[in-house]
Amino acid sequence: MSSINPVRVMSCPPGSTRLRHFNKEVAMAINVSTFSSEQSYRLTHAVLVYQDVQRKPAFVSVHDVGSDDGNRPVIQAGVPASKAGLLALMRILDPETMLKPAIKPAHVLAEGSGFFVWYSAPQDRQVWFDCKELGARTARVPCPGLVFVVTSKAWKVFAFKGRKRPDADTPLFVAPFFNVWQNGTICVGSARLPKGDQVHNHLAWEEAFFRSYFTHPNIHTPKGLTRYRAGPFALWRDLLEGRLSRFPTRTLVPTGWTLRQAFEAAVLEGEG
Repeated sequence: MSSINPVRVMSCPPGSTRLRHFNKEVAMAINVSTFSSEQSYRLTHAVLVYQDVQRKPAFVSVHDVGSDDGNRPVIQAGVPASKAGLLALMRILDPETMLKPAIKPAHVLAEGSGFFVWYSAPQDRQVWFDCKELGARTARVPCPGLVFVVTSKAWKVFAFKGRKRPDADTPLFVAPFFNVWQNGTICVGSARLPKGDQVHNHLAWEEAFFRSYFTHPNIHTPKGLTRYRAGPFALWRDLLEGRLSRFPTRTLVPTGWTLRQAFEAAVLEGEG
């Protein structure tokens, strides 16, 4: 059995600190926040991550922290950390991102600690606009099928064609809404985002999106937001005025990504 030698560490004052992973390719960050600078804290445990020569994590150990004759913290010999123990630690540090075991609804495409992906079938939606070209108005209009992606870094939306549940190879299209960038990122503005136990409630996110005013296109390249004749303002004017009984999916702009590729970019690679 390999031994783990104790090493000395520097103490960290209470407050807000960031520990950056030394592996540039991973670029992980752990944020520790405290509510009061008047409360005293004592270093009691340490978690160490060991890597191999390829800088891939090999194993994790948990250590008690003692003190030397000068009352400076010293990491003691440790024991290997279990997956259950690390998950328990995450539940303590960040309970909002830890999921309880549950049977997933059919609309959920992927869900885990720090990410939530689901789809919404084509349907009529109440939308609100407030811009010079269309004025301040609201109406119930047909919308295409949508895929939403929520991570700790971004909130994205894409469109898809058809009514079937998207799979990994389903092509995604630019969501033809104002306030959405080419890569699907939603301009949050003053929208009230779900918090606490609502973070994994898809209806709360959809309400936050559709209950916000669409004020301006974020994509300005010709045919970048929609291939509809005369452009995005004409598309939404015709939808708002009831001239289209169905959303014209032929006007959707391809992103060039499948659902798998968009998922990997947003969730696995952490694209913002």
